[in-house]
Amino acid sequence: MTVSEIIKENEELQIQYSKALNTIAALERKLQKLERENERLQKENISLKDENLKLKRMNNILMRAIEIAIQIKDYNAQTRHLQLVLQKLRETGEFKG
Repeated sequence: MTVSEIIKENEELQIQYSKALNTIAALERKLQKLERENERLQKENISLKDENLKLKRMNNILMRAIEIAIQIKDYNAQTRHLQLVLQKLRETGEFKG
């Protein structure tokens, strides 16, 4: 192998090395972006789980209130019972309706 061939091969290897470094840098930036997105989604997931638990709790309360109301024979008493349940949920901030 001649000196000029070695120099040419060295230049090609430097170009490949430079491209590899650029690729690594680009992949590191993508990784950082994905890690930030992952953190954001994890926080959102926690928030949605909390909201889901609140909704399940409210659903259970309302279902129990309906079961009790069905057992009450007087329509006015049923209405008062359900109104009181809704009022209590509003007071605790669990029901916005």
